[in-house]
Amino acid sequence: MVRFRPYWHFEGIYVLKGGNGLLEIKDDLVLGDENRLVLALPAQPLLRFLRGDVSYATDATRLEHEWYRFDGSGHVKGHFADGTIFLTCLSRYLDSDGRETRGVFVGGELPYHLNQAGNETLNDTGVSFYDGNRWFHLWCNVNESISPWSNPSSTIAPSLWRFLDSRVAKQTSEELVITSSHEVELDGLPFRIDRAARFTAGARYFTLAIRITNVGQYPGGYYYVYGDEPWVGNYGSSIGNVGWVKDRLVPYEETINPQEHHWAGYFDYGNEAAGEEHNYSGMANFIEWKGNVTPDLVYFSNKIGSFAPPGSRVPLNHPNNRVLFLQWGPRLLASGQSNTIILSIGMADRDPVSGFPVKPDTTLDPALLEPFLPPR
Repeated sequence: MVRFRPYWHFEGIYVLKGGNGLLEIKDDLVLGDENRLVLALPAQPLLRFLRGDVSYATDATRLEHEWYRFDGSGHVKGHFADGTIFLTCLSRYLDSDGRETRGVFVGGELPYHLNQAGNETLNDTGVSFYDGNRWFHLWCNVNESISPWSNPSSTIAPSLWRFLDSRVAKQTSEELVITSSHEVELDGLPFRIDRAARFTAGARYFTLAIRITNVGQYPGGYYYVYGDEPWVGNYGSSIGNVGWVKDRLVPYEETINPQEHHWAGYFDYGNEAAGEEHNYSGMANFIEWKGNVTPDLVYFSNKIGSFAPPGSRVPLNHPNNRVLFLQWGPRLLASGQSNTIILSIGMADRDPVSGFPVKPDTTLDPALLEPFLPPR
């Protein structure tokens, strides 16, 4: 028997193995589908052939995107004059429970006909960089969640939020803004979460605004978490990854002061504390927090949700789970009140002399994103 489960993206015809001997037919593939693929008939190569399309190389720095407004999924490519590419996939994945995420959430892979790195590496998934020869992985499917004030361990993943809508809110030759809106219930109160991601031509990062609003009749609180085991360099592996902040490396599990530091990341350099040599890719990522809603906790660890106490000197040495997490909360909001989290997320530059990571200039007035978020 065959079951048809469309995304309504019309990227092609894909036959996958289902449960109980069934076959599934989909019109697109997302990250998590690839291991069940039996047959792929992508539509775009055939359509281009029938139209007689000819592609021409260009040395222009530009943005290219595909966005499905009705289900909040797509990708953004930043092309550079030297042939390099900065890629961000958004909600093109199945989460750890096999559920689809909708909206402006990092994660997933390109449509099948655009996949260049191949399923052998999956390096061109999430946020990644093409240097002209190969793809390097930078950020994976985001581990993002919200929790009620009364029970911070009761995390609610984005796939469980009510998806309201999404849109391309601005598109010029220099700038692209994509938004999505959601609702979630915390302690019986409705909260609205609006998101806006701003991409600019020539930048290897994007800026994300997350507005959390209590739309209930009474005060209510939340905890918010944004984090990842980013697998910098190669998808599926944390080996070689060592933490970094403005003035030093972070080789051990550690919390950092979010008032003193304003960004952090992982560097694919080799962690001496884990017995690793310095023979890795040299790629690095970063996440920067801006504005007035500063994280209450930022930590490096080998496990989500925990970290060693100060002075323990536990090396960041897990083969695939060296994590970086930001946490806000507990935060109390009166009825109608909002908090807006501002993050810049992407790829670090490299010092030409030392080879160590340098955060790019991400100067942005957070007020520039306000027009793209619905009125309070």
